[in-house]
Amino acid sequence: MVSRIGREIEISPVELASQVAKKVEINLASGTPDPKVMPIKEIKEAYNEIIEEYGSKVFFYPGAGGQEELIKEIENYVPSLNLTLNGNRVVVTSGAQHAIELLSKYFLENDTIAVENPTFIETFTPLKLRSNVILPIGLDSKGIIVDELETLLKIVKIKLLYVIPNCHNPAGVNLCEDRRKRLIELADNYNFYILEDDPYKPIAGETPKPIKYFDKSGRVIYISSFSKIIVPGLRIGFILANEEIAEKISLIEQMDFSTSTINQYVVARLLKKGIVKERMNYLYKHYANKMKILTDSLLDAGFTDFNKPSCGFFLLLNLKKDSWKVFNEAIKMGLSFVPAKPFFLRGGDTMARLSISVATEDEIKKGVKILKSAWDRV
Repeated sequence: MVSRIGREIEISPVELASQVAKKVEINLASGTPDPKVMPIKEIKEAYNEIIEEYGSKVFFYPGAGGQEELIKEIENYVPSLNLTLNGNRVVVTSGAQHAIELLSKYFLENDTIAVENPTFIETFTPLKLRSNVILPIGLDSKGIIVDELETLLKIVKIKLLYVIPNCHNPAGVNLCEDRRKRLIELADNYNFYILEDDPYKPIAGETPKPIKYFDKSGRVIYISSFSKIIVPGLRIGFILANEEIAEKISLIEQMDFSTSTINQYVVARLLKKGIVKERMNYLYKHYANKMKILTDSLLDAGFTDFNKPSCGFFLLLNLKKDSWKVFNEAIKMGLSFVPAKPFFLRGGDTMARLSISVATEDEIKKGVKILKSAWDRV
């Protein structure tokens, strides 16, 4: 994506907005969890405890597929996500994006895939690099439009479908349960796999059961992370997949040794002490309150063209004007957000992704006022 801000630069929209956010007063761009609710004290204690208990062992090379204690704790944790192991196996990764990179290496070699339109650009990139044809499937307030997908499947064979079922990034919506069940039927009937990217579930509150819950044939690979519920910098995520896929992904993961041994011990300790589960409802309410402030502020300012987010950090707003032009005006006035066209395979020129993750309640209200002023100038 080539964007203009004083000079011509080539940069992803998320990175661009994040860089700009460091220089402006109000940040409605960031996808980083709220620093004010990060469990710093508990993380520090976990580091001290595991070093004291295990000594140099926590600094060894990690084993293939994850450290044993962490795998055990994740197995105990997945029921809180409305999942059961049911013959599936956990593979630890260096965050959800690393998981998708490994899965794209395993599954794809110039194949055809389908993705939601819009989709999250940062996780979509490794899939895109290893694909030959990418089919964009529309998204509405109930998630991916399954009828549209089925119409395409009657014409084109796909290898993978990539979906973000909860707190969609950037759209903020949840996929309804009926469509989740239909995706399983289509995967079985048309012989493709589903990558269910679900990093927001731990802070999502009540949601439909995961797509993986309905999977009886091993066609769904469930991907999650501890980035939103603990902190992103630990870089610990996991996949849940059938034995064959999990074994291959473990071997691929071992090639890069990128998943930190000590951080695996830390997350295992936080899980064991119940800190992760304790944070779930609290963080859901924390972000839901800030999202309500954003939606109310937008409506008060006359912005009405958006689906009310179900959970998570993001709201996708149709500005009905070129979002890059509005963005350039907004940063002059001290506000950063993410122009959302790069999240779309088709369309999206007037779309903006707004985030409530790091902004305070007052900053959200002020940010919307600035957005309206910037919009008026374009």
